[in-house]
Amino acid sequence: MNHRNDMKSTVAELRTPTPTVAGETLGIVLAILPEDMLLVECGGARLPCRRAFSCLIAPEAGDRVVVNHGDRQHSYVLAILERTAVGNARIRIDGDLLLESTHSVHVRAAQQIHLHSESELQLRSGRLELVANEAELVAEKTAFHCTELHGRAGALRLIGKTLETVVERIVQISKTSFRTIEAVDHVRAAHIDYAATESARLHGKHTLLTAERLAKIDAQQIHLG
Repeated sequence: MNHRNDMKSTVAELRTPTPTVAGETLGIVLAILPEDMLLVECGGARLPCRRAFSCLIAPEAGDRVVVNHGDRQHSYVLAILERTAVGNARIRIDGDLLLESTHSVHVRAAQQIHLHSESELQLRSGRLELVANEAELVAEKTAFHCTELHGRAGALRLIGKTLETVVERIVQISKTSFRTIEAVDHVRAAHIDYAATESARLHGKHTLLTAERLAKIDAQQIHLG
């Protein structure tokens, strides 16, 4: 029986509301003043208040807030209890912000996530993975540096004005290759080797085949004219 009475008393204590801390009242934000000040109505009086450093969400007009009057010189908005107007919740601080966790950090949104910086945006990680149905990159100038690049694409299309490639070695393997050059095609090499298993054709309105020392045509049959 004593054990039951102790349980009832414990439950009663948990349900008992905590009394309001002295010096705190409820108010309504009337307006946003310059220098991050707030005009709050508390019990019929209008007081200029500062936003507490721990109140990360920036108050807006019409918010129901908790005001602390412990400081004789200033009153502080400690928290936002209710927002009647439908709007965006804005987290605002003065100075730098660091989000630090000993484990993982997850950011989830039902619709969109926007990252915006006026000067610079950096991503640093031991491994970066990007998964998306569609991806778009728009930049006036892009620099890309990597030791090794592997890529797979169903269709690759490049449209540009100038393409410059400087590499030590190029290996290209394809089933079919088409090249169309409207003006001039220049090839400069120490040795050129073209081999075809079936047929090779060289045609032009004017065709010149010259050599400084030796020109040789070798075949089982040679037809001229």
